[in-house]
Amino acid sequence: MKKQQETQSRKTKESILCYIIVGIMAVSCFLPLWIAFVASISDETAIVSYGFSLLPRKPTLETYRFIMENKGTMLLRAYGISFLCVIIGTIYSVAVMSLFAYATAQKKENFRFANILSFFAWFTMIFSGGLLPWYILCTKYYGLQNNIWALILPFGMNVFYMFVLKSNFKAVPEELVEAAKIDGASDARVFFSVALPLAKVGLVSVILFMALQYWNDFYLSLYLITKTDLYTLQKLLYNMMANISALLTNSSLQSAKDHIVLPSNTARMAMTVFTVLPVLVFYPFAQKYFVKGITVGAVKG
Repeated sequence: MKKQQETQSRKTKESILCYIIVGIMAVSCFLPLWIAFVASISDETAIVSYGFSLLPRKPTLETYRFIMENKGTMLLRAYGISFLCVIIGTIYSVAVMSLFAYATAQKKENFRFANILSFFAWFTMIFSGGLLPWYILCTKYYGLQNNIWALILPFGMNVFYMFVLKSNFKAVPEELVEAAKIDGASDARVFFSVALPLAKVGLVSVILFMALQYWNDFYLSLYLITKTDLYTLQKLLYNMMANISALLTNSSLQSAKDHIVLPSNTARMAMTVFTVLPVLVFYPFAQKYFVKGITVGAVKG
């Protein structure tokens, strides 16, 4: 009895220690976001004079008003382009990866090219042609430049997520597949009616990861987009981080520049908040699928 109590006490202490460590890590991850938000609602002169802080100095929403008045149209357009890329791109990439994963998950007697396709996908994870050949291929041969498809098609296949889906498809009981085929179901019917529903956990997790990848990406717009009408939110933020004058190129500001302080630091922080806010709102509802889907794919591979 005493030994059991000691074991229980030790487990309790270990749990408390784990909670403390996880809490510290959570706070350290949340702290930069909080500092960015506090800076975005602080006065620019206070930021310049005293630096960043955990509490707002001279709280004001002037920076948000400044952005909406001078770059509101561009910001809303960037939001629309980003959401469009997330919706269309996620559907497209998940469709490509799930079909490829289902094919490679078949036994050799059912699909003799399964191992070849699987090796071909794995090989691209290890070796790459490099940035320049990729850029030439996209622009000269595929015509992916200054159009919405340039922000979608290059992310059609993510090999790691494809292998996660492959692991989920391999976990589908063969008896169910054989029973469906005995009833006259085609391969397409088996895929949509049997394999996809049973691989739902991995499928949902991959959907969430791909949506996050499309939302956070700015490399495609950086390399393939020069038209401002096609800027994503991340590209707009990148431009502002690199050169705050992109925010201030408005003729209505010329007469006011002599007697106002332009919100360079707070504008950067405000744009960061605009960019991160949708993810912060969406992530808590989808968090369980991130861990669960990857765990299933890793264990049953």
